[in-house]
Amino acid sequence: MSQMKAIVDKLLTQASSAYIPEGYACEQILPEVRVAQKSGKLAKYGTNHLRIEQNYVGGRGEYRRVEAITRSQDTYTVEGHGLEGLVTKDDKVNLDSPYDAMRDEVIGLTTQLMIEKEKTLGDALGNTGTLTQNTTLSGTAQWNDYTNSDPLGDASTARTTIQDGCGRPPNALIMSWQVWNQIRFSGKILDALGYKYNRGGGLSHDELAVAFGVSKLIISEVMYESAAEGQTSSLSPAFGKNAIFAVVPDNAAPYQVSLGYRIQQSAPRKVYKYAVNNPPESTAILVEDSYDMFLSNVKAAYLIKNVVA
Repeated sequence: MSQMKAIVDKLLTQASSAYIPEGYACEQILPEVRVAQKSGKLAKYGTNHLRIEQNYVGGRGEYRRVEAITRSQDTYTVEGHGLEGLVTKDDKVNLDSPYDAMRDEVIGLTTQLMIEKEKTLGDALGNTGTLTQNTTLSGTAQWNDYTNSDPLGDASTARTTIQDGCGRPPNALIMSWQVWNQIRFSGKILDALGYKYNRGGGLSHDELAVAFGVSKLIISEVMYESAAEGQTSSLSPAFGKNAIFAVVPDNAAPYQVSLGYRIQQSAPRKVYKYAVNNPPESTAILVEDSYDMFLSNVKAAYLIKNVVA
């Protein structure tokens, strides 16, 4: 046996291989509202104050009495989410750098909670039963068909429908990285922005936002494991292949239009650790979150489903 083969392989300490998602969209889309209780109500106003009423007053005429304000309420329910992992004495002792048993477990559990949160909102916003203002593209109408599709026409329909439905035009366009990566090379969008033939590297976030008539372009970069445990790995985008126009305020406030709110009980994601004696000298790690992805005004959004093939 050669001397080289007798040397025990050592782990690199300066680098390791793992996909830890970044670019989450779920906490950008719905403004956060902190609450103490598990359930409560969101105050809502009707549209009577927008109605044109005869209001001319002359001579001794009385002012016409109207019902300018109508009120209603929607109920939210905060649900708990949590996962637990176990770090044994052997994990602590036998794992060499760059592995770190405690840190690795916290990152793994937190990632699983966040990916479920991202995927749940992505599924809701991609569901035509939830966002009832929608259209589904197929064939040559899909935006990756640079010759025949009409992404700017589809966007115009979405913006008009939202303003007709809730009074406000959308200020945000939400999509997965996979959608963004294809539409930034669309010749029709390039042409509309003055780039007649092409542009190296495609269009930027800001340029696409301008083309689609919004101030925010929210891109979910998150991939989730769609294969069952034990099967060959298959990563898929959490927000699918859809585009969602929506009214997305920067912060929650009274008297505003918003697709919804993220009702959050205390700070997002808490980590707890406690000693476990079976197996001996082990540590249990719990990560929890409590929230409701509360879609309070679905007329403030428009879903374009399957925008790319």
